[in-house]
Amino acid sequence: MVFGISQFRSAYRKGELTPAQAIATQLEYARSVAASVNAISVFSDSAVQEAEMSTRRYMSHNPIGPLDGVPVVVKDSYCVEGMPRWHGSAIHDGDPVSASSSEPVMRLRQAGAIIIAKTTMPDMGMLGSGISSQFGIVRNPWDTSKSPGGSSAGTGAALAAGLAAFGLGTDIAGSVRLPAGHCGLAAIKPTQGRIAYSPASTMRSAGVMGRSVSDVIEGLSVIGREASTDPMCLPGAFSPTSIESVFQRMPTVGLLLDMGYGLQVQSSVRQAVEDAARRLTDAGFIVEPMSLGLTDADFADADRVFKAHAASEVRASRHPDRVVEHVKTWLQDAQKISMMDYDDALAGLLNTVRRIEHATRQCDFLISPVIPVPGFSADSPGPGDEQRLLRHTQFTAWFNQTGQPAAVYRECHDETSGLPIGVQIIGRRFDDAGVLAVTQYLEQTRSKVPEYPVLQGGPQYAN
Repeated sequence: MVFGISQFRSAYRKGELTPAQAIATQLEYARSVAASVNAISVFSDSAVQEAEMSTRRYMSHNPIGPLDGVPVVVKDSYCVEGMPRWHGSAIHDGDPVSASSSEPVMRLRQAGAIIIAKTTMPDMGMLGSGISSQFGIVRNPWDTSKSPGGSSAGTGAALAAGLAAFGLGTDIAGSVRLPAGHCGLAAIKPTQGRIAYSPASTMRSAGVMGRSVSDVIEGLSVIGREASTDPMCLPGAFSPTSIESVFQRMPTVGLLLDMGYGLQVQSSVRQAVEDAARRLTDAGFIVEPMSLGLTDADFADADRVFKAHAASEVRASRHPDRVVEHVKTWLQDAQKISMMDYDDALAGLLNTVRRIEHATRQCDFLISPVIPVPGFSADSPGPGDEQRLLRHTQFTAWFNQTGQPAAVYRECHDETSGLPIGVQIIGRRFDDAGVLAVTQYLEQTRSKVPEYPVLQGGPQYAN
């Protein structure tokens, strides 16, 4: 029995289920998820006590917020007070435990959400798959021989297996959207700065993942607010909008099936994006094909910037020799990147951003694949990524650099592999609400999709 946010909240309010019952069941089921797909890095020691407190609040008809008692999971990249953080890698000790929580985690707890576990991720988030030197290989519940994508690998695998109502990931090159695409989830990487995060970043964004767009909207409504801890966050707060208000704009959509470099889009993925674009056309959107014309030289600039950041974390760690082999190989020439090389790469990256903004400025939205293939092996860093990590993130990575909001939903499944195929919607900066409205419309108008591959019958709640 898999619940989203509204199902948990309704059951609590009606007295059909208590948070104490729900969290006990979730923790028990989380151990099955951990054993089957390796999605959990650490379980919460405080969840049971928090659930008992939530139960008492519901009994007195006084929940503290819209997520009171709702179980969530968060990626190992977040600091959660009282829980260890490895950032996915054995180069760190995971000790001492975090003395405080990251801003998005604090927002969740203020709204009453209960974190039942932190989820596994690859070393430093530098793989678009789930291979970790600390935790091993995370697997996709739809097919455990396949990758759940990364770097929010454990959050994606846990949610697809039916654990928690929703979860948090982080996204530098697609790390929220890629596992959502692989695992058949909905997700958003919002406009850069929409979710406050400390330390502030011009590139990394917190993101929300769930089994439905409605859960993603609710999650973003809670954590998508300004905070004094992040001097670079946006003012105000996220507020959703209706698809009817988007229709009134007579919006234009760029159909983006070619970035100019990277893996060729496989036919089933192309068909999924074209089917979704056709529904937008039928609804009155003006859809026009486009290509951004990027090259491997553009990717090389981004690769050097990512490499410099990763090498810095490895160098500062206690056990640099323990980094996962794929990342170790990738970083072999990192010492040769001079300050001038880094500055040149960063300038090149910003020039590519300018070209993307110029090429897409007439579009209200873009529609594209999330990943160019339906899936790849769980022990691979990514299709074609053996030498150049994150190269297969061609459709996701650049919208971190432009700061634009980008959301994902499950459109269909590949007929041959049975794996989910996601579609990505990108919008103008600050139009997170419009992006999610369009994404939800497409989710609601798609053909029927399979139920999630919940393990061993899933969580069973006692009444």
